[in-house]
Amino acid sequence: MGEFGGTPPRDTRRDAGATRREGARVPGPRTAAETARDAAAAGDPLMRLPAVLGERYATVAELPVQGAESDLLLVRDARGDEYVVKIFRRGYRADRDVWAKLPALDSPNVLRILETGHADGRDYEITPYVPDGNLRALMPLPGEAVREVAAQLAAGLAALHRAGIVHRDLKPENILVLGTGPLRLAIADFGLSKVLDQSVVFASSSRTLAYAAPESLSGQVSPARDWWSLGMIVRELATGRAPFQGLSETVVVDHLATRAVSADDVADPGLRMLCRGLLTRDPRRRWTGEQVQEWLDGGSPPVAEESAPDEAGSGLPFQGRRYTRRDELARALVESWDHAAQYFFGRGESGEAWRSLREWLADVPDDSRIGLVDGYLMTRLPPDVKLLHLVRWLDPTLPPHFLGRRVTAADLPGLAALAGDQRHPDHRTALLIGRALWEHHLLQVMAGFEGAEELARIDDQWRALVPAWNDLVRWLREQDATPPEVARRLPDAEAEEPPAVLLTLLALAARPAETGRLIANGAGRARAAVADPAPWFTWMADGAGDDPLRLLAVTRAAPEAVLESESRARDRHAAERRDAELRAQQAERERQRLAGRNAAMARAVMWTLPILAFWLAGSWVVGSLFGGGSDDGTSSVGVHSSSSGFSFGALAVVSVLAWAVQCGSEAVLARVQGKDYLPYGPWSMLSGFLGAGSRGLSKASQTMSGAARRTGRRGCGVLLIAVTLPLLLLLLLLAALTSVASLLWLLVLIAVPAAHAVAAGVRLHRWRQARTIGGTS
Repeated sequence: MGEFGGTPPRDTRRDAGATRREGARVPGPRTAAETARDAAAAGDPLMRLPAVLGERYATVAELPVQGAESDLLLVRDARGDEYVVKIFRRGYRADRDVWAKLPALDSPNVLRILETGHADGRDYEITPYVPDGNLRALMPLPGEAVREVAAQLAAGLAALHRAGIVHRDLKPENILVLGTGPLRLAIADFGLSKVLDQSVVFASSSRTLAYAAPESLSGQVSPARDWWSLGMIVRELATGRAPFQGLSETVVVDHLATRAVSADDVADPGLRMLCRGLLTRDPRRRWTGEQVQEWLDGGSPPVAEESAPDEAGSGLPFQGRRYTRRDELARALVESWDHAAQYFFGRGESGEAWRSLREWLADVPDDSRIGLVDGYLMTRLPPDVKLLHLVRWLDPTLPPHFLGRRVTAADLPGLAALAGDQRHPDHRTALLIGRALWEHHLLQVMAGFEGAEELARIDDQWRALVPAWNDLVRWLREQDATPPEVARRLPDAEAEEPPAVLLTLLALAARPAETGRLIANGAGRARAAVADPAPWFTWMADGAGDDPLRLLAVTRAAPEAVLESESRARDRHAAERRDAELRAQQAERERQRLAGRNAAMARAVMWTLPILAFWLAGSWVVGSLFGGGSDDGTSSVGVHSSSSGFSFGALAVVSVLAWAVQCGSEAVLARVQGKDYLPYGPWSMLSGFLGAGSRGLSKASQTMSGAARRTGRRGCGVLLIAVTLPLLLLLLLLAALTSVASLLWLLVLIAVPAAHAVAAGVRLHRWRQARTIGGTS
């Protein structure tokens, strides 16, 4: 039977007191050919060392002796010393308490483990390597040598038992030969060993049935189990025959469960007495180290007589055997719990097995059986609950069990751990146990087992914590700050499926300090996992203090806070990505704008050349009509003559200067705007002015401009011509009728470029404002 819970792996530990050539080795390659072959294959072994060991050791070979729970590798360090690395297979974990106690043992008959640890998901042990093999190779032995083997193994077992360690898998393969002259032995391979916290516990049975004690079939673990294994080894050494050789596992189990192992074929009378004392079926009457030492000193300790087999037809039949003793039946029921519950109680009062049980109970001389039958077995309780009451009545000295699993105060915290691990094979069983403990008040029932009185107090505390949790989560769910998604993560303890909160509260009731510390650590990790806490989560976590229930609520609510934090982080990253893309687009547009500077300046110059031509033409006309170009100081055109006007040469110079101001304004504007420079050059100013000043003029321009009609844009090209030409003609007409025409033209040459330069500055200012508003500056 397995226990719940487990000890987390500790850091790698080395035994500082061990030497590199100390102790024995496990069996290794025997022949030179095998050694050479293994060494050749060392570059690519089937089983590889964990990385933490591969840095210090080189693999020599895989050892041919492999166990069900581990692999063995022969390795060599940089100095050339060889060791054996035992690497446990996935799913098997060494008992950390055994690891902690082994270095303190000071027995020459217990193999020292140089280093233990956990790496790459697997436990490992390192021991010295020597080539002498194990006890199996020495069989059979003469009587005196068998006595020496018994003496050394008894000394090793006594040292283990004093430290509270039961080996559980003692067999010849696990007894290493340190030397043969004289013979020196050491007990090794502690993969199944267990540290006892009481005189008897139940755990998974040994896999080596040939050397297993009868009580190991029901999972019972006690020092008596190792003494039985010693008896089987002594019997094999003395007879030269392996126990149960050639028999199937089913036959071996049946033999161990129903019959004694005879020592009559042991020829030596002294060794026969030793075997009979060690192979007593009742573990309470079996020889231990005290009797073995008395035997070694020449004494004759009493040997318990085996009871005669039950007569046919007597006792309660169950799984091929009839039981007359209450304690033996209780252990058999615990061992086969699921079958026993359905067998005796699955069909109710109509079942034949139930009637057989009731008749058997009627013959038991104990008046309390009436309360058992009428108060529990004849009620509507579930079969498993009925079986629990029956087992407690049969043998209250057993540790409390339910569904075949041990349920002591120390085991209760493990239920919560299993409830949260869906991949564990005992996950569903733990949930069933937890639900049954609550619904049927089974802890109060289990408190009736010997030494389990603490369970009653735990049950009372549990039933106080559950309503306190329910009140807390109802209050949290009612708060406006609590999102609906979080409220669903805070259920009432009894209503949740699977009952994870219920079992956590059970662990808190069983081990308040330890579980409270675990809950606080979990809440701390939960807060650390929320990178950007939501206000509701901050409020909930800050108000928790050191209250384990509030901290449990924080742990339960943390996944929603993590999701919300991750959602905000995703949104923030998306916004940052969009901003980066926008900045990249803006940078590309800016690059293209700056790249278009030269072309824009060229367009500005080209588009202002018609203005130069216009000024020169106008100056020629004015100079010709009104300038002072003849020797007598007069010139005439038509009806007017004047000698006071400017000559064409002077007006041409002013025209070029006027054009230079306009061209320079446009060139500066083109230089700054680059590719954004308006394609209509200097005329865009007048177009914009007219378009902003009068919608009527704009519509008139659109009507007069065919291009405007096609594009729908406001245009002023035709309107500009239609307005400008009459104005110029009117100006010339006025000049012709006045004597100050040259002066008026000169004023035009000065005023228009100045206005053009001012307009260019206004256009530049508006362009910069547009870039600032558009976010491109």
